[in-house]
Amino acid sequence: MENPILQQLDRQQRRMLLSTEKTMRDAGVWGEWETVHFPRGSVGDSWAAEFQTAHRNKVFCVLDRTLSPSGVRHLAVTSLSGIRPTWHEMQRIKNEIAGHGATAVELYPPQAEVVDEADMYHIWVTVLPMPFSLSPVRWNPNV
Repeated sequence: MENPILQQLDRQQRRMLLSTEKTMRDAGVWGEWETVHFPRGSVGDSWAAEFQTAHRNKVFCVLDRTLSPSGVRHLAVTSLSGIRPTWHEMQRIKNEIAGHGATAVELYPPQAEVVDEADMYHIWVTVLPMPFSLSPVRWNPNV
């Protein structure tokens, strides 16, 4: 599914923008994050209507909402190309937006709950420690 913004451009402009995005991603040069606030409901309907904040730089746009009452943050990540961010890119996005000490998870829901209308990739930033980790110290109840 091509980004609607790209559909409005001629072929040469699309190629230039996508090439520039690839170059910046390969170099890890994304530019500074800018935070944008907008009215509730202006992004879409259903759960998307809850987004009121976005963070953007020269490569990625991240919609950001906090779920009440849990305080868990939902970050929805996209780029102009729609190419899936790598693990390292998602880790960097999590660090730069939610903090280096934050834990985030990617969710694979039951099939009945799958929403796949846009090339967006979602992580949820937890408030409490997870009951599991790659570090034995974090999940071992005897430590």
